[in-house]
Amino acid sequence: MKKYLLIFAMCVSGAALFTQQAFAQQSLGDVARANRAKKHTSSSAIKLDDDTMPRSSTPSTSSEPETAKKTDDKSTDADKEAAKKDAATAQKQKNEDLKKQIDDEKKEIATLQRELDIAEREARLRAAAFYGDAGTMMRDQAKFAEDTRKAQDEINGKKQALDTAKQKLEDLQEQARKAGLPSE
Repeated sequence: MKKYLLIFAMCVSGAALFTQQAFAQQSLGDVARANRAKKHTSSSAIKLDDDTMPRSSTPSTSSEPETAKKTDDKSTDADKEAAKKDAATAQKQKNEDLKKQIDDEKKEIATLQRELDIAEREARLRAAAFYGDAGTMMRDQAKFAEDTRKAQDEINGKKQALDTAKQKLEDLQEQARKAGLPSE
């Protein structure tokens, strides 16, 4: 009995020592917080490169009077505004064309999917009718095999066309994303 009491006391003291060591170690979250704090203090230095430095134009050395420069600035501002409007309308037209292409491609995919579903359904119905009638199975095995092969070729062609249309739609949506259009 004394042996069991001694073993029990050793187990309890070992468990206490183990938990004390576990609590004494720093947790992973504390280490991550400390590293993040170190990273923020060191990144406060200003980074100077071509992206952050302002660009200045070279001063002109012409001898034009100031009033001539002001009228030229006004005319160039008007030209700039007109160019911005033209660019905005061109971009708007391009975006509308892209949306129309995406809508057309979605309609084409819906049509191809419907045709594929119909072809698969007809093939299943043909097979059910063939296997349901023993007399037909005996008489028209070669014709059924030929019809099945043709139907499967048609189904495979429609699947390939559908995959191509889906890929084209993904490409158009990627173009729209790059152009800054919202995804639909």
